[in-house]
Amino acid sequence: MLLSELYKGQPDIEITSLVLDSRKAIKGSLFFCVDGYETDGHRFACKAVDNGAVAVVHTKDIEKRPGVAYIKVADINAELNRTADLFYGHPSRKMTMFGATGTNGKSTLTSVIRDVYGHKEPCGYMGTIAVKYGDTTLIPSLTTPDQIETNQHLADMVRAGMKACAMEISSQGLDRYRVDIIDYDCVIFTNLTHDHLDYHKTMENYFNAKKRLFTMVKPSAVAVLNADDIATYDRLKKACACRTVSYGTDRGQSLIDENGNPVEGSHSPVKSPETVDYFGKDITLGTDGTDFTLCYQSREYPVHTNLVALYNVYNLLGAVAAMNECGMPIEDQIPYLAHIPQVEGRAEKVDMGQDFTVLVDYAHTPDGYTKILDYAKEAAGNGGRILAVFGCPGKRDHVKRPVMGRIAAEYADRIFLTLQDPRGEDPEQIASEIAKGIRPVGTPYEFVPDRAEAIRKAVFTAQKGDVVVMMGKGNESYLYYEEGRRPWMTDKVAAEKALRERLGK
Repeated sequence: MLLSELYKGQPDIEITSLVLDSRKAIKGSLFFCVDGYETDGHRFACKAVDNGAVAVVHTKDIEKRPGVAYIKVADINAELNRTADLFYGHPSRKMTMFGATGTNGKSTLTSVIRDVYGHKEPCGYMGTIAVKYGDTTLIPSLTTPDQIETNQHLADMVRAGMKACAMEISSQGLDRYRVDIIDYDCVIFTNLTHDHLDYHKTMENYFNAKKRLFTMVKPSAVAVLNADDIATYDRLKKACACRTVSYGTDRGQSLIDENGNPVEGSHSPVKSPETVDYFGKDITLGTDGTDFTLCYQSREYPVHTNLVALYNVYNLLGAVAAMNECGMPIEDQIPYLAHIPQVEGRAEKVDMGQDFTVLVDYAHTPDGYTKILDYAKEAAGNGGRILAVFGCPGKRDHVKRPVMGRIAAEYADRIFLTLQDPRGEDPEQIASEIAKGIRPVGTPYEFVPDRAEAIRKAVFTAQKGDVVVMMGKGNESYLYYEEGRRPWMTDKVAAEKALRERLGK
């Protein structure tokens, strides 16, 4: 595409790529000087030109090189969104776009949409787990990539024949304007609990970042809101730029404070099919599946799903509501809900014939710990123990560390603290901060710096009926160190390796 097609009055220079990182500039690149969270792109404009960039979009005064087009703008993020959308052919306008935000549940909810709505028309997925469309699976750079990468992935999906896409949308992605140009048809909110306060500083800032999604959608879209999330429901409904529908259950939820504790007297009011659009009742939870009745517009639908735990009833209700609102009737969805493919790293069982349960889960928040450990407690039954393996990320939310330790200690019978994305911080120091929450409860714990060895120790410690639960990494195949990502075999592979050794396979 010509630069003159992207910016009126500019020369007819062929633009081969859009870049934010000067190191990725090639011959014909258009470089955007974004003033980011950690560095200012204006500092690297000359480096981008040295690497082949032929045009630079900037907001501050910078050194100019002859033969290069310089475009000064007032709002770099607005121009980046507009230009990326135009350069890649407005891909989000060519698909039914689902966008889900909230603290927990985004990956499962959007994966369910991809797998179930995909029976109506080809549907892609973009989020924490992967970027998936057709036979293509890519490792994501971030839950919500920058504007260029997002639109490139969406354009690739369109070329591959996708007619829909389900996207996870992070609070940081919203705060940094990464999806402002995306043409969403349906936006879904899961819940709001303690997370990312190292970035947002307060829960109010965190909520306001999430809220942006619902204020910027087109009027013809629909917002699917969790009626049981009493901290957000009324405020989001009032803020929405489009019509809203609600989902909830007869169980309700309690508000969680910034330390991960239920707020006394904050349990959501008892609701009914008359007050909630997509209502789940008569919920029967099992270790291998869930049954409930879905009430919608005076009709009742019996639902059986292989998904487990109450939190997945909420994920399922949000997904069903979104798909129904976008043209896939509930009747058409129900047969597929019984056999939803395992969402990688989300309450994922590792079964090699052992007489105890091994679970891999992405839980990394106080609320997430509570939910997966509740399920682990149910799976352990009477007499079974819970053996927890986890750490906390380096250079992130120090306040959360003892909170996570306390929650784990209240459920677990033994804890193996280990490395988890240290990012240059001392893992033993991180573990000592987690242990501040463990010690008052009295649960035995030890620090095992090597994550694979920590998983191995837990597996070899387990007895019949126990539950080993690995938290924090899910299906991620990397660990973050100071210099960036290093490959990691995944918790599942580490568990399988330990199980083969123990079982002599």
